[in-house]
Amino acid sequence: MFDYGLEAFLDSPRASGRIGLVTNATGRDRNGTHLTDRLAAHPRTTLAAIFTPEHGFGSDAPDGEAVDNSVHSRLGVPIFSLYGPKKKPAPADLVGLDALVFDIQDVGVRFYTYISTLRNTLEAAAEADLPFHVLDRPDLLGGIEIEGPMLSPGFDSFVGHLPVPLRYGMTPGELARWWNAQLPKPAGLTVWTCREYVRGIAFEELGVPWVQPSPSMKSPDTARFYPGTCLYEGTNVSEGRGTDAPFQILGAPWVQPELWIEALSPLLPPKVTVSAVSFRPTFSKFEGMECRGIRLETPLPILPNAVGIGIRSLHALLRTHPGLVEFTGRATLPHPFFDHLAGNAWLRESLLGGQPPAEIEARATAECAPFLAERAPFLLYNTR
Repeated sequence: MFDYGLEAFLDSPRASGRIGLVTNATGRDRNGTHLTDRLAAHPRTTLAAIFTPEHGFGSDAPDGEAVDNSVHSRLGVPIFSLYGPKKKPAPADLVGLDALVFDIQDVGVRFYTYISTLRNTLEAAAEADLPFHVLDRPDLLGGIEIEGPMLSPGFDSFVGHLPVPLRYGMTPGELARWWNAQLPKPAGLTVWTCREYVRGIAFEELGVPWVQPSPSMKSPDTARFYPGTCLYEGTNVSEGRGTDAPFQILGAPWVQPELWIEALSPLLPPKVTVSAVSFRPTFSKFEGMECRGIRLETPLPILPNAVGIGIRSLHALLRTHPGLVEFTGRATLPHPFFDHLAGNAWLRESLLGGQPPAEIEARATAECAPFLAERAPFLLYNTR
């Protein structure tokens, strides 16, 4: 029976002392009990501090919104936000701890910021000579497919904090092993692997309940399309936040769905369908406004070319709505936000120049080839 890495850790003698736990709402066992409660009740551990990523301890704070420090309402344990004025634990935050433990369900995409928090807490542990434990969880995208582009120099940010492909095909534990090997002073890292997990298995086959990693990551269906359609976050087109199907529903008040669908349908891979939709977001872009657009769907449990679908849909939208799509910026970033999500400027420039999606995707794939070999020694699970 499948189980998360937390069970192996809790059964080990190394689960002892004063623990600093990096987690959010996803840090639960297969029965739904949160790791904070498991550690608080454990005979050898003291839960001394909690550190939380974007969206906070409850995984419910809005996208991009700073989160304040707080205190656990039942356990009285301090909660340090790593998505506010600081995004990395300060040395003083780690004083008195015997280990840092990371347990967060990642999605498997470079710009999903939980891996930025993984990097920062791993490096903080290395600098403090503090043991770092990753309680592993599956890659929701299957752990096999890799899709580019890579992160280009000069485009790093908190949505591009590790130099990996946009979709990198690794679990949090595997990613931590890879990055730790590159540090000038590696951390004392231990990865506690999932039991009976193999690459290529879909989340629905694991037999565990879904816990939303963030407010708009509503289901495994959401996660399937996310690697490509989250690129719309860097445009004036809604990526479906505030609807029942974020990252599957795309649109704006000015979209003509029939034109978009006519151009996009021939570009979609088998078993991916598109239909016209009207929607009114309850928050985020176009809040309360009537929008028109498309809805993407698939029966596939793992979508092999999610980034490609995002690129193709953008190409079709730009071609059928000339002059209406804008690439937006953020005051704190030097490039259009789309470029920070993509990890480069060439993807946006290629789309604006009308380059065929097949050529864009071929370049993105070629960029990933070295990483495919580089990651191999750090993989922990067989392929089904």
